[in-house]
Amino acid sequence: MAQVPAALVEAIRSVLGDRARARASLARHTSYRIGGPADLLVVPDTVDELAAVLRAAAAHGVAVTLLGGGSNVLVGDGGIRGVVMRLGRGFAEVDWQETGVRAGAAVQVGQLCRAAVARGLTGLEFAEGIPGTVGGALFMNAGAYGGDVAPVVAAVEGVDARGEPATIDAATLAFAYRRTSLPRGFVVTAVRFRLGQDDATEIHQRMDAARDRRVAAQPHGQANAGSVFKNPAGDHAGRLIEAAGLKGTRAGRARISERHANFIVNEGGARAADVKALMDLAQRVVWERDGVWLEPEVRLVGSW
Repeated sequence: MAQVPAALVEAIRSVLGDRARARASLARHTSYRIGGPADLLVVPDTVDELAAVLRAAAAHGVAVTLLGGGSNVLVGDGGIRGVVMRLGRGFAEVDWQETGVRAGAAVQVGQLCRAAVARGLTGLEFAEGIPGTVGGALFMNAGAYGGDVAPVVAAVEGVDARGEPATIDAATLAFAYRRTSLPRGFVVTAVRFRLGQDDATEIHQRMDAARDRRVAAQPHGQANAGSVFKNPAGDHAGRLIEAAGLKGTRAGRARISERHANFIVNEGGARAADVKALMDLAQRVVWERDGVWLEPEVRLVGSW
């Protein structure tokens, strides 16, 4: 616990109680089911609690890592130093309007998609089957099959690096492929979506089509973090990795999926080092074969 002073632990526990846990394993909090311990794992339930944690950590010079829903991330076997934050149930509230919705950052984005479709609202159909939370989807500008988050975001609510509540209009955000530029230290607490109305049958059909494509193309039943690499311009990472003959390649208990080469699955008991070894291999072989450097979509965090 050298990275988290006892005074900081005491200060945070005075606010969160047993929702602040030392040396907490992160494997159970990631879709990969991989990851060492956090020095201190905290789960705030309100904006005030979140702000209190940020201010206390800043006062002690300790870094805060936001884990989110734990998808699209690979936590190192050595865990994460400092404070690791997951948003609690208080950030999973949904408030529907006639042609939009305000969704807490901890809401599962796939569930939000299905709920929108059930209300005859269009704009989120592409998200059916995408793992993770609304906050993570915003941060990564999540997308699939020609759709992404950017066009339907109206505003983003959060807490800035000083622990102050703030709202950012979507027009001032810089959305890019699998990335959204947010102010440094900004923690998303809710996203306001601007949705449209359409024929209910057509919306359902689009959502079902997205789900069917995902089921047909992607691995199921084994822990993974979704697409490992971003698609390079004009091509697909999965095609390049498959063309390099790497489907089915193993490192320890991790394997490049035979169903989709841009997925690395945990066969049970894999280490972060196993997944990283396969990522490094794919990058090196594709570079040597095609002259394309694959950029990770999965975020690597923690100690290796």
